[in-house]
Amino acid sequence: MARSKPAKSEATRKKTAARGPKSVVTATAPASPSHPKLSLTERAYAEIRHRVITLAFRPGEFLNESMICASLGIGRTPVHEALHRLQLEGLVQIVPRKGVLIRTDSLNDVIALIETRMVVEPAGMALAAGRAQPQHLRALEVLLKQSHLAIKQSDRAGYMALDAKFHNEIVRATGNSVLADVMRMLHQRASRIWHLQVWSDADLRLTQIEHEAIYEALKAGSAERTAAAARAHLMSLRGRIMNVVSLKNAAE
Repeated sequence: MARSKPAKSEATRKKTAARGPKSVVTATAPASPSHPKLSLTERAYAEIRHRVITLAFRPGEFLNESMICASLGIGRTPVHEALHRLQLEGLVQIVPRKGVLIRTDSLNDVIALIETRMVVEPAGMALAAGRAQPQHLRALEVLLKQSHLAIKQSDRAGYMALDAKFHNEIVRATGNSVLADVMRMLHQRASRIWHLQVWSDADLRLTQIEHEAIYEALKAGSAERTAAAARAHLMSLRGRIMNVVSLKNAAE
């Protein structure tokens, strides 16, 4: 016959009651973010660049780092590093003992930028014509459909974002990371043009037609046709900018 366990003493019962019931601790891993976190410097760079491009920071305006830090909620060192990167891209100028100057693109600057793109982009797109894979062409086709819808909805901000994605996908098709860096910088500088000029829906439709011509040449795998379509697109852009400036000067 099994012996029964001795009853707990009164002192043991009181001690157990004082401690309370035994709890079960389960190790729980911290929740992972839904997307990779950017570094503070990358966050500062992206936010300052966005404000410069969209003219929240006005061309010709002087800012100081402390004000920028306060508006972003980010410390001085990441903001300082981001500003130096933006200075290399030509969007800001750091003036000792004065602050940060938001660069103003004159007409000469804009034309110089387009001329530089005319040197780089036709050759880059010709390279993409020989290297584009089916997935690149599918992505471009989807982007063209989305941009067509953006035009129908008069969504210029949406169209601007799709324009950047269209060009980025072509650069991706080249498989050339150095070329990608150069073209990305040129497009970042050029993106402010969308905000500085008053573009009509007709301008967006013309840009769409030019993008479709580039796509068809890429799809055909013709380097010559692709380069020609890229040059035509940039010449058209240059002409439209000159036209806007001429109309503005005539009105003044």
